[in-house]
Amino acid sequence: MDTVVLILAALVLAGLGIRLIHNARAEPRRRMLQAYSRQVGLALVPEIVPELSGRIYRRERSGVVGSMVGLVLSVAALVVTDGSQNPWNGLLVVVAMTVGSTVALIGNDSRSAFAPVAEAPRLARSDSPGLADYVTPLHRTFSLGLLALATLSYIAVLGIIAINPDRVFDDVLVRTILWPSGLVLALATAASLVTWAAANALLGRGQPASTYMQLAWSDAFRSTTLRSLVAIPGIIAAVSSCVLFLSLSEAINLPVPGSIGAILGGSFTIMGPVLIVVLASWSLTCTRNRSRTHFLRRLWPETAVELDRRRASGAAAGNDQPGDQRGDQRGDQRGDQPNQGDRTKTPA
Repeated sequence: MDTVVLILAALVLAGLGIRLIHNARAEPRRRMLQAYSRQVGLALVPEIVPELSGRIYRRERSGVVGSMVGLVLSVAALVVTDGSQNPWNGLLVVVAMTVGSTVALIGNDSRSAFAPVAEAPRLARSDSPGLADYVTPLHRTFSLGLLALATLSYIAVLGIIAINPDRVFDDVLVRTILWPSGLVLALATAASLVTWAAANALLGRGQPASTYMQLAWSDAFRSTTLRSLVAIPGIIAAVSSCVLFLSLSEAINLPVPGSIGAILGGSFTIMGPVLIVVLASWSLTCTRNRSRTHFLRRLWPETAVELDRRRASGAAAGNDQPGDQRGDQRGDQRGDQPNQGDRTKTPA
């Protein structure tokens, strides 16, 4: 089984390496820039295209490298611990790749966001944007909800082990089972504090923009960075719960079918994959266009209204996409280039 895992991991690793090489070329970088432009609903103006292209490429590269690191570390851990015998551990490899990618993206975004800026005239806002201006309530609530759920699950499992129904935990090495998930849960709790501090530090940092278009693009990147920061505690908390439930399902002594022990074992086995499905559903929800353009609706409402109108009426025709060539030439008429009259905030 270890050989199969290693072969599959090598194939995935090779695929990610090919993707890295492919994305370094000019044409894929141009497509990535246009795709990001469409996602955030902003036009590409020539004077900022080189900077945007480099920043988006570095972000994509960081995500791929993070996935590769997560893959290597998770597979190595499975091989060393002989965990590759459990088919559900394939899901843990996917989660490890997701965590690795997210952490790498946060590192790249933070490095860009906190890079020193030259002293120069810049635009200013009358009101400083807050976290709610960049991240949707669902995104913020779901991450904290996963952390709370993981904490309650850990406490519930401790209670069940203390009660020890049908003596199903007599031969379970409780400390061996509980410490890995407890360590990851503690990491998730620490991550929530660190990301909260990092988000506040980022929000308190100025935005070096000399035009309204640069300011809007700065908002777009800041929104992406903050969404990644908010997500990481929830992802780590979900990993903690998966490790806890899958470890217990393997270690528990299953008595007669239909007994309490059998029910507990089945429940522990099911809960891990259920959490993976919940996490995947959350990820898909957070990649919707309305999540990515939330900052437009809060900080550039007139641009957001125009974007919604164009997407509803002419997105299928292709000539209303903010990242295409004609869109770049007619951005002001289409309303995807913010101006002075559009720098107001919507009510909270």
